[in-house]
Amino acid sequence: MSRFSVDLFKVLIFLCLLIPAVWYSFEGYITWILKREWIFYLSNRDYLTTALFLIPWIIGHMATIWGHYFRAEREFQHSIAKVTAPASITQKISLWERHIFWGYTVKYWILVFALIIMKIGWILVSILPRYEKYYQKYHAYGGTGLVIGVSGGYAAIASCGLILFLVLRRSMLHSLGFTYAEILPLHRWLGVAIVFWSTIHTIGYIMFYDFDNSLSEEFNFKDQGRATMNICGCIAFGALLILGVASIPQVRRQLYRVFMTLHRVMTVIFILGTIVHFPYYMLWYYLLPSVVLFLVDRFVPKMMQRRSVLPEATCTLNADADIVRMTFTSPEPMKPYYPGDYILVEIPEIGMLYHPFTIASYWPEDPHSITLFIRTYEESKGSWTGKLAKLCGSDDKKVRVKANIDGVFGDRRHDYLKSEVLVLFAAGAAITTFMALIKAIAAQIAASDEPLRMQLHLICTFRTRSELHAYGSFLHQITRDPRFTSWLHVEIYVSRPDKVQTLMGAHAHVIRNDILVPAESIEKAKKAKRFRSLRKTGTKLRRALSGRTIVGSSDAKVTEPEADKNVSFTAAGNHVRSNSVDTVVENEKSEHVSSNTASVASSVADHSQFSDDILPEEPLQVQLSTREMTYDTKHLPRFQDAQSQSIATKFAKLDLIATTILIFVPLVFWYILRSIKYEGSVHFCDVRGKMTPTQMKICYGSYATVPAFGHMLVLSIGGYFALWMARRTLLRGRVDLEAGGMPFPDVGVEDEKLTVEDGNWDEGDVVYSSGRVNIKQVIQRFMNSEIGLPGKDRGLVTVFGGGPEAFVAHVEKQIHIAQWAVDFHRETWAP
Repeated sequence: MSRFSVDLFKVLIFLCLLIPAVWYSFEGYITWILKREWIFYLSNRDYLTTALFLIPWIIGHMATIWGHYFRAEREFQHSIAKVTAPASITQKISLWERHIFWGYTVKYWILVFALIIMKIGWILVSILPRYEKYYQKYHAYGGTGLVIGVSGGYAAIASCGLILFLVLRRSMLHSLGFTYAEILPLHRWLGVAIVFWSTIHTIGYIMFYDFDNSLSEEFNFKDQGRATMNICGCIAFGALLILGVASIPQVRRQLYRVFMTLHRVMTVIFILGTIVHFPYYMLWYYLLPSVVLFLVDRFVPKMMQRRSVLPEATCTLNADADIVRMTFTSPEPMKPYYPGDYILVEIPEIGMLYHPFTIASYWPEDPHSITLFIRTYEESKGSWTGKLAKLCGSDDKKVRVKANIDGVFGDRRHDYLKSEVLVLFAAGAAITTFMALIKAIAAQIAASDEPLRMQLHLICTFRTRSELHAYGSFLHQITRDPRFTSWLHVEIYVSRPDKVQTLMGAHAHVIRNDILVPAESIEKAKKAKRFRSLRKTGTKLRRALSGRTIVGSSDAKVTEPEADKNVSFTAAGNHVRSNSVDTVVENEKSEHVSSNTASVASSVADHSQFSDDILPEEPLQVQLSTREMTYDTKHLPRFQDAQSQSIATKFAKLDLIATTILIFVPLVFWYILRSIKYEGSVHFCDVRGKMTPTQMKICYGSYATVPAFGHMLVLSIGGYFALWMARRTLLRGRVDLEAGGMPFPDVGVEDEKLTVEDGNWDEGDVVYSSGRVNIKQVIQRFMNSEIGLPGKDRGLVTVFGGGPEAFVAHVEKQIHIAQWAVDFHRETWAP
């Protein structure tokens, strides 16, 4: 897409949002005051809602889907090119993207302000026309109850019309630069508003019925007047309260599976109960556009992946590091995914819930696969990840498991690549968030004649040394490959000792300046007859013989601070954590050789106290490879090299076809149900007259409930049928591939042990500092180098904090305490 096309696309999206927003703001005044007779009584609201609300949203959504495939690549390529372009004023992060109050951007607060104005408009429109009349007729008590009851119900329904729109994974708001992480808090606060206004609505009508002495008549199952409908309203309100309690952050994070189940079930009960409670045909107009887009957003991405991605995934459990590696494959190139994109994974054997994970792989390297790294540390056996770890077996075997994915999704803006300095803080598995980005930058540098313009620092911390090896060869490559080490500043920290089982196995032979296994632990294991089994892991043996980690200490050339300050040990071999956190090891070849050789030699010497059962019979030989045998022979491709645009075009066409069918077929069915005349020659209910309960059932049921339920039913059936057809198409293609002799992965359990995938550890070791990373000292070091000094433009320095919520919050807190002038981004996996 050209720059002009991108600008035209954004103007179209903006208009498709502006027209419904203006209509939404003033439709109460038009409906209840200006055109009450024509709209409400004569049932002509269909025309206005279709023209001013439904059609703009559908057009905008279709444009968003088409742009979703090309905008992502165009913007990413535009941003990634900035890393090798000369710095200029125009490359600074725009004010629109700046983070201000409570870590949210300027555009976020503009959106909040717009929603507040709309909500104030809804309340005023519902109160002003009725205030004087109700007070005169029902006095202060009854009039007040009726006014707040009507206004509360109207504000709640109007909020329901937007809340689903805010959780679309492919939203028009994303096309204007908003991210899902920015919009999600608005979804939560709008949910709080719905609970609040529904409570006001309930209290108001209880006051009115109490004034009218009709509480018992208005809440019963005798089916007189609105009594039964009010009972359905109470059921809907109860479901809403349960949904709200389950959404409290503490409950949501501790009981995520319960939260998701209740969120879905109670949402359906609330919507159905609300429709039956207030079954005027106009009610569905508030919900119809967002419900249509929400269901399409849930069905189409799943269908696209079931058509191309195999229904089995390869998973491998690294028990040493508590990391599961999961790989999805496809017989054809997948939809291009970009740094920061994510997918949702469902394992039918575990449950039907989808769980989000950031993609760790780099699409141009292998367009036929997606790789995830899933953290299982401290997860209970009954949790989803705990069950996944058990399902993936042990002993580093590759196992095939049934799996479905939803996505790929991604809305990350890459304006941060315009910064002069980029600092990435990553804890544990959060390193996967930045793996593809770092490779993309390396590929851009390799393809460009210009040097890297920005400074890039990666500061990552892991629990144990075993975790360094859980992510393939990535950490080794970025610390040994000259195509990375020439520009990427890496600091790696290991905060805890390895597991006893790992240390007592073959891995213990190469431990150097790390944790020594106490002799009593070994004797205890021998007595329990578990020592032989602890040494029986093939991957541990390979890791041990490769000698692929060292602690940044004695033999490596270390600066700031000195090597002997990094880590120390007591006489008993216990680990003593140091306060120093900044270890920089030069990557010259000679020092790699000395480090590696000394590491193995010292390992054998330091562990001479162990029995012969632990030490190898022959001395470990270190064979150093040449550079031609390592990373230089592996090309670093860019997205253009893998034909990403042509592949995206193919997926975009299929996506649009599926979306068009799922949107318009149920809508045609809905309009047919709305056009049927169930009574009389005039197509409207006699809402101005006194209707009997039977007349109310016919009127409300035929013109409101039947079209609404019929539309949702047809759309749901169509969506599940599309999923079934997509998987059937893939499996039929699999048979054709096998018949033609083309390769296709086996689905059984692979017998061979897992090798060190993509790993080449002969040229040196992963150098790390032992101890916890001191964020305060790291920030101070940057400020001492005049990076992010107070008073400077925050757009010049961008900082990402990735990892558990506690780690990200700690990084953010230290930034505020130090008054570090940076633009901070949160990358957390907290649900």
